[in-house]
Amino acid sequence: MRLRDFRLLLAGAATGQFGAQVTLVALPLVAVLVLDAPAFQVGLLTAAETAAFLLVGLPAGALTDRMRKRPLMIRADLVRAVAMASIPAAAFGGVLTMAQLYVVALVTGVATVFFDVAHQSYLPQILPRDQLVAGNGALETVRSTAHVTGPGIGGGLVQLVGAQFAVVVDAVGYVLSALFLLRIDKTEEAPERTAGGSLGKEIGEGVRFIFGHPLLRVIALTTGLANFCTAVLMATQTVHLVRVVGLEAGGLGLVLSASAVGGLLGALAAGRPPGWGRPASSSCPSS
Repeated sequence: MRLRDFRLLLAGAATGQFGAQVTLVALPLVAVLVLDAPAFQVGLLTAAETAAFLLVGLPAGALTDRMRKRPLMIRADLVRAVAMASIPAAAFGGVLTMAQLYVVALVTGVATVFFDVAHQSYLPQILPRDQLVAGNGALETVRSTAHVTGPGIGGGLVQLVGAQFAVVVDAVGYVLSALFLLRIDKTEEAPERTAGGSLGKEIGEGVRFIFGHPLLRVIALTTGLANFCTAVLMATQTVHLVRVVGLEAGGLGLVLSASAVGGLLGALAAGRPPGWGRPASSSCPSS
């Protein structure tokens, strides 16, 4: 936390994640409450949000290796901000449709894939190797905190201003994230290009490395299964809780917030490397 660039990276993650969690509540409620969409269309909206991870996940990793990470993250933030801002603008003009929600969900999903891949690759350029565990723990704690607080606040905002206007918070969060990233001072060197390397070859190497490693293979399969089940849940729970259980937007937000408490506890535990809280050894060289 004494490193200014890491503080800026952490602040950008906090604002972007908080806005995204507000939209986690608001976007399906736009479909359910404003456009009166049936359950199938709400499911398609969830599919559009997550389709990008399936469609461009592998190419995004290989392409990100060829790019500077910070400019890529800034562009992804701005794309997401514009896409989200289009929803309240269309609603104000009375022209909001489900087709637009699908496009917004797909565009933000693609931008999120590139942002997340670049974000994970950028941290080692900010922190030394022996601080990466603590740095990742801090970023995960911010993300999990947003998962706990964001949906509850998002539900309250939906009740106050309407679902179609609550997503403005998400657009603002992405703009702030881009501004924080712009203020990072550390110069990022351009990645070295491998002679004769092709996109398909790099993707194949990455897949073989992941599934050839016993631990990474299990993590990949577990994550895929968990994401599949989460997508099924997200496609149905808003419609069920609002139309069947009768929850208002604020209650829906609290339910989503409660479901994220475990993630916050796990992040806090993961962020405590050996020796946390103990004074540094006198044998360590000073910087």
